[in-house]
Amino acid sequence: MAPVTRRAARKAFTPSISTPPVLEIPEVLEMILLQIDMRTLLISCQRVCRDWRDLITKSLSIQKPLFFTPIKESEWGMGEKLPNLLLAEMFPAIFPAEGEPRKRDFLFSDCVMTKDPASLDRFVQKDASWRRMLVQQPPILELGLFHIDSARGGDSALCVIIPANLMKQKNRDEGLRMGRLFGILLFDSPIRVGKFKSARLYWLLDEPIDFHSRQESNKDAFHQMLGQVGLVLHTKQIIQCAMGFGRGFSGVKTTKMKIIAAYREHGLDVDSQAEEMKARRRSAEEIELSDIDSDEADSEDLD
Repeated sequence: MAPVTRRAARKAFTPSISTPPVLEIPEVLEMILLQIDMRTLLISCQRVCRDWRDLITKSLSIQKPLFFTPIKESEWGMGEKLPNLLLAEMFPAIFPAEGEPRKRDFLFSDCVMTKDPASLDRFVQKDASWRRMLVQQPPILELGLFHIDSARGGDSALCVIIPANLMKQKNRDEGLRMGRLFGILLFDSPIRVGKFKSARLYWLLDEPIDFHSRQESNKDAFHQMLGQVGLVLHTKQIIQCAMGFGRGFSGVKTTKMKIIAAYREHGLDVDSQAEEMKARRRSAEEIELSDIDSDEADSEDLD
C-alpha cells in the first residue's frame, strides 16, 4: 500500500466549496454584483476568484458605477452629476461636502494617505486604482484654473482652462481622472500654501458657491468659468509689502515634498507634469499681456 502524502491528506479533509450554479451564469452574476456597494465591489469581490475579477474588470455595466468607464450624458438623468464618493473619503478637501458649509481650503495634509508612511507608499503605486477613477459621472471634460493676486489696488485675475485628459483630442469623452487632478494640485505653481496664499476647489455641485472678490468682473468671470467646465481650482495670493512674505507653513510644505519624493521613488514622471503646468501658466500670462496691450492701443486710438 502506497504511503499517504501530506498533500493528499490535506485534500481529503478539506471540504469542497462549490459555486452555486446560478452564479456561474455571467449575466446573473453581473446583476447581483451591481447591487453591491462600491468599496466591496472594487476590493473584496475581485479577490473571490479569477472569473469574478475578469467579469468585474471587463463588464462596462460594472466599470461605469466604479467610475472607471465614462457614462455618456445620454445615459444619465438630465443635468444630474454624481461625484466619486469613494475618492471623497480619501480626498475630503477636494470633493463637495454634502450638508456642510463649503469653507475649507485644500491642504495635502488632509488627504488620508499622508497620515503614515505605509499608506503613502501604497498610495503612490503606479498601478493604484484611484489614479484611473473618474472624479465625477458623467465625466468632467475640462478643468478651470482661476488665480487671483490680491493687493491694495484691487484684485487681478488669471484664468486658464485645461483639458481633463492630455489625449482629449483622440477621445473627447475620456474625462478627468483622479491621477490627473491630483497631479495638477501637486505641480501647479501657484499652490504654495502659506500665510498669504490659499487653494480651493469649487464644484458646480456646491450649494451655495461662496466665491468672493472685490471686483465684480472677477466674480462674473469665475461663475462663467465654473458654469462652463463644472470644476475650478481657485488659487489666491495676497500681495504684502511686509517682510517675511512667501514663508509658508513648514508642516504643509513638508507634506507636499514627501508626496513628490514618493512619486520620484516609484518612478512617476514628476518633471513633465510640473513643466506642463508651468507652460499653461506662461501661455495664459502671455495672452493676458497681449489683451492689455491691445486695450491700451485701442485707448490711444480713441484719444
